Amino acid sequence: MNSTIKKSLFVIALLLICNFLRVSAQVTPTTTGVSLFCQGSDLTLPAAPTGQDWIVRFSTNITTTPSTVIPLAGGNKIAAADLQNGYYYLSSKAATAGACESDMQQIPVYVLKPLVPNFAAADFCIETPIAQVGTIINPEDPAITSLAYQWYTVAGTTETAIAGANQKDYTPASPTVGTTKYRLKVGYVINGNKYCAQTVDHDVTVTAKPTKPTITPAQILGTANAVTF
Repeated sequence: MNSTIKKSLFVIALLLICNFLRVSAQVTPTTTGVSLFCQGSDLTLPAAPTGQDWIVRFSTNITTTPSTVIPLAGGNKIAAADLQNGYYYLSSKAATAGACESDMQQIPVYVLKPLVPNFAAADFCIETPIAQVGTIINPEDPAITSLAYQWYTVAGTTETAIAGANQKDYTPASPTVGTTKYRLKVGYVINGNKYCAQTVDHDVTVTAKPTKPTITPAQILGTANAVTF
């Protein structure tokens, strides 16, 4: 086969592959221009231009012809139950007969599933603090593997961050005798920012060191008794 024809076929194939990848591309947490949402959040648009209404269409992949029209609550809100990963296409149009529709703006959206943190409360003697070991269910793994951690003490409705306690596990430093509520907060880290924190609380009981025994020899049974010769 002529080398020029081979080169032409290669270029055409490459263009087709690139076009396919572009058209079929799905939204990821790091897609350029992506809007991130925590699951359960609404997407609220600003008010439409005066005299016009928003029109929102949706596609899971990039497209120039989105066909799924999304109903808007109150004219500018996509309810959390309807929000999903993909590309939303926003345009506006007046309600008057014969009005033109604007070009579409593409809005990539990614909805972050909630993390599920936990730790088994480990009670301990004040002399020997025990690590509180965290466990995290990350439903976005492997798309997102970077997580941020912070431990707190909680009194009533007040949480106090523990300085330096920003790992999955935490061994209490300078604990006090009694019961303390500890909180582990975990969030996604995406492009250096933290998102969608989830928390878990457990009470940890610290017991005091028992007092030193003061038993006298006379109180100890089985000792040798003094005898007279």
